Amino acid sequence: MTTAPFQLSAVTASALLASMIGLFALLRRGHFLTTLVFSSAFLTLAALQAGTIGILQADSPGAARVWATYLAGVSALASWLWLALSLVLARPDPWGQIRRAGAYLTLALVGCVTMFFAASTPYVVRQVDGQGSQAVIVLGTMGKIYLMYLVVVMVAVVMNLERMLRTAAASAQRRLRSMFMAFLIGILSNLLVVSGGLLYGGLRVAWLVATAVPMFVAGTVTALALARRRLSDMSVPVARPVIYYSSVSLTLAGAFLLSMAVLAKLLPMLSAEWKRVVSLAFFLVVGGGGLLLMLSPRVSRAVKRFIDRNFYANRYDYRREWERVSSAITPTARPEDLCRQIEALVGSVFDARQVAIYLLDEWSGGAAGALHLVHGPPAMPARIAPDNPMVRELERTHAPLLLRELAQDLDLLPVVVENREAVQALSAAVCAPLCVGEMQVGLLWLSEKRTDEDYSYEDVEFLQAMSRQLAAALWFARQAEQLAETRQLESLNRLSTFVLHDIKNHVSGLSLVVENARQHLANPEFQRDALGVVERTVANLRELMAQVSAVAHTPELKPEECRIADVVREALQASGLRPEAGSAVRVTVRCADDLCVRADRRMVLRLLTNLLTNACEALNGGGEIGVSAALRPDLPGERRTLQLEVSDNGRGMTADFIRHGLFRPFSTTK
Repeated sequence: MTTAPFQLSAVTASALLASMIGLFALLRRGHFLTTLVFSSAFLTLAALQAGTIGILQADSPGAARVWATYLAGVSALASWLWLALSLVLARPDPWGQIRRAGAYLTLALVGCVTMFFAASTPYVVRQVDGQGSQAVIVLGTMGKIYLMYLVVVMVAVVMNLERMLRTAAASAQRRLRSMFMAFLIGILSNLLVVSGGLLYGGLRVAWLVATAVPMFVAGTVTALALARRRLSDMSVPVARPVIYYSSVSLTLAGAFLLSMAVLAKLLPMLSAEWKRVVSLAFFLVVGGGGLLLMLSPRVSRAVKRFIDRNFYANRYDYRREWERVSSAITPTARPEDLCRQIEALVGSVFDARQVAIYLLDEWSGGAAGALHLVHGPPAMPARIAPDNPMVRELERTHAPLLLRELAQDLDLLPVVVENREAVQALSAAVCAPLCVGEMQVGLLWLSEKRTDEDYSYEDVEFLQAMSRQLAAALWFARQAEQLAETRQLESLNRLSTFVLHDIKNHVSGLSLVVENARQHLANPEFQRDALGVVERTVANLRELMAQVSAVAHTPELKPEECRIADVVREALQASGLRPEAGSAVRVTVRCADDLCVRADRRMVLRLLTNLLTNACEALNGGGEIGVSAALRPDLPGERRTLQLEVSDNGRGMTADFIRHGLFRPFSTTK
């Protein structure tokens, strides 16, 4: 005998624990069918361990072969029971699950019965070489087919359990996760043993003994889970209906089986030394890959996102959801109104209880680069610094972050720790960047869902696309608000320019009166003219004030019969010009004294005064100004109109200014 006491003890302990779980399940019963299948599945595991004990203690190869055929038959029965358990476990309607999976359960049962009866023939187990833990079970011509059948069933079991776990609500997932991991450990340990049998055409008893330790660990976890809750308490209320074309387990199993097929053809062509090297490398890759998926959150997230994106059917009708987004957001709304619309939209799409929105301080008037709370619970931090780990990580990835996953990643743990106040205030589950192009302009925080369901990777993908649309809407709303403010300031500037322009013209006339008063103040005629200029200036300023107060309204015209010669004379006096010889500015007037028209005398006077003042300033101290007024010649079908001309021999205007700037409202230049 070459069996170590420790090996026998480990297998015995594993067998006893599986038996206890099978019997204990009858006491912690749930649905009759689920309880029966659960108990039977664990009792068959105990029977398998008992078969391993029998081989370890067999005193001859013949006795060992009897136990080996017993193992083959029991494993066929166990495979079908575990397949059925994966379908009914934690399901509210086990009989319905059995009916829906009736076709492939029947097919698996046929395979199980066939393998059970074939197990006792040399076609499956040819012989057993050696004794104890050093014995090798040599497979017959059907042996590899038998092991391949077991691999397919184990893959199906993992796939069904994973589908059950993924479609469960978050509360149910927490109840089932420990049991799921226990089952996964046990199945993977047996999968490695079966894989070794496929590669080498035989099973080493030492491999069967090695599975006793992970099986005992898995049994312990299962027993603890069963002690806390009955089977009926593990029922899964399925959240949204989700149909999967594939699963993580199926994808990985496909890669595993393909590798097995390649190695099965490759190994017979290698030397004994290279067989050991390749086999060791294969098991290291399989085991290391499994550990990496279990222990590295980033690798696990990357694989899940890849498979969710490429192999799962869409949970959303994206056309309908995008129409909902477009109809829920009003582009012309104010940013505050948009934030309320976004909260209602996100609440309806993702079932989020609350939403918080942070925007750059350039939008809300603070220090550049920081983010300020513009919508959300008052308990949220009012400001998030630009060097916050959350902001930096979102700037790097431009993708939403699931906070529950960050808490499991040591590299990203500071992101959660630094924002604990915000997470607790909102019960936050997701934080998404609000990006316009490559620029991050804000953050969108989502609370946990109203249901007890976690955010899936498809939720995150859809939120990533939606957040860009929401960011663009907020950006355009803020830009429109700033543009409106700019236009108001521009209108005020234009109005002030217009008012100052007229006031400056009136002041120019008064300044000329003041200058001439030093020489002609004693002249009674000058006194009358000066007083007239002051009176007209006061009247014009009052009129200007009335126009400014009514700037939002179209000016009211008051046409009347007026003599144009009188209007020209008043305009010359208002602008401080006199049509007399000897003055530095020579004024020439060509206007008939009897020329009368129907016009708004105030507007014409103001127009002429502005033009004459501008002409005087353009001369820069000396030159000629000409004023002419005449009726345009009669034209067929047209009314006669008055044509006024003011000319000067100053520096003039460029063609570009005449084309682009001359007639712009409130724009002036000398």
